[in-house]
Amino acid sequence: MLSQVESWLNELEVIAKGNKANANASGQKYIWYSAQKNKDIKSKFADKCERLSTDARQFKARSSGDGGSGGEWLYDFTLWEFSGKNLIGIPLVAEIEMSDSKSGGLVYDFNKLLQSDADNKVFIFQQKSKSGFCEILKDIEAAIKNYAHKVPSEYLVSCWIMSEYKFLSKRVSVSRS
Repeated sequence: MLSQVESWLNELEVIAKGNKANANASGQKYIWYSAQKNKDIKSKFADKCERLSTDARQFKARSSGDGGSGGEWLYDFTLWEFSGKNLIGIPLVAEIEMSDSKSGGLVYDFNKLLQSDADNKVFIFQQKSKSGFCEILKDIEAAIKNYAHKVPSEYLVSCWIMSEYKFLSKRVSVSRS
């Protein structure tokens, strides 16, 4: 599932770069503001995740973005899997923190993901440069390493690099501690 999430982020990156190029071509400035990034990411996730539903597996997205089936529930984005009326699992949760760029606040929000029993955990944030991503990534990897994991899971840590208008990502797999 994380490969799909990465492709969705790449789709958003292409759109943002296109919007910026179009604005520049007409002599205007384009900024993909943090609040809009949050909304666009949540909306993309909700749309794409709910399309994964089949007769055997029904998915419902919970977020405050367009297209979700309700407001946020514990995380900025939660994907519920149902069998009939019964909730049978949480295949994906995401924390999307575009408004905070400081390590302390980002790690605080990342720690919410550590507690989830979701199979796939996504953390998205932004930094001005790749070096900022690398610094935050060290703190996040330390948090993952030191947490007593109850379930195996896959993490995708993705950062919007503002100076380059692109996402950089790293995956981390953990087994039960």
